[in-house]
Amino acid sequence: MFNNHFRVILFTGSLLALLLSFLAYSFLPVSDAKEGIIFEISAGDGFKEIVENLYNQGLIRFPTAFKIYSVLNGAAHQLKPGKYKISSSMNNSEIIRILVAGPEKDVAVFIKEGDTLRAVDKKLTVAGILPAGSLVKYKGRYLEGLLFPDTYRFFPNSPLDAVIEKFISNFYQKNKTIIGNSNEDFYKVLIIASMIEKEVPFNEDRQVVSGIIRKRLAIGMPLQIDATQLYAKEVRNSRYDTYEYYGLPPTPISNPGFDAIWAAANPQKSEFLYYLSDPTTKKTIFSKTLEEHSENRWKYLRR
Repeated sequence: MFNNHFRVILFTGSLLALLLSFLAYSFLPVSDAKEGIIFEISAGDGFKEIVENLYNQGLIRFPTAFKIYSVLNGAAHQLKPGKYKISSSMNNSEIIRILVAGPEKDVAVFIKEGDTLRAVDKKLTVAGILPAGSLVKYKGRYLEGLLFPDTYRFFPNSPLDAVIEKFISNFYQKNKTIIGNSNEDFYKVLIIASMIEKEVPFNEDRQVVSGIIRKRLAIGMPLQIDATQLYAKEVRNSRYDTYEYYGLPPTPISNPGFDAIWAAANPQKSEFLYYLSDPTTKKTIFSKTLEEHSENRWKYLRR
């Protein structure tokens, strides 16, 4: 009798220890990855659905253990709708605390036409979205030209991949018609658009300048675009200087808007080969010959 009772106690103790070990394990973070993801609770999501989403996105180990803990501490019906940045390195308690506290407020960032990669990087840093240099250091200058001008909303301390994905997705959505209809390498179009955006403020002049750029490339004439000189100094790379080097710059020199991209993809033929910008009116002044261009330089620029 005593032995049987002892065996029951021993078995129950072992089972309890095993259960406690399992619960302890279930509360451990899924991984040690510090990079978070955006987790969203939509209005109307039930507790069961929220837990399943956490599990499916790799943020918790065992849904049942998460449910039991949430019910016991009274948090099950206090999880608030919104977007959260959650890492798989967080344990169940940390995740529940975040979801009960409610989402962080997102921040609006305005990217204007012609902003450079460095300018956008600085805006995101000032807004507390990314550490300084995050965009600039990403695959060299890969992102230049792809940060489509628009108003974006980000959470403070957002994951870099999530920020880039939002930019790239918006760029494609806004330009997919032009991309689909382009008869030439679209990256070439984007480089030309980035120069037009910096050089030509009025839409009625942009297609003509687009045609001039194509004409200069076709005859092997240097582009001699002032904006590329300024960009070359900014990035400390003379290869962008189209006075010094023939052909297009290696990458876009700014982030152009839709109108500049459209003009770059739809060049207008003309008899002009030269142009300059009137410093007073910002109007583009076109010339057919070098002599005429020299006269305009003296007339408008006094040089």
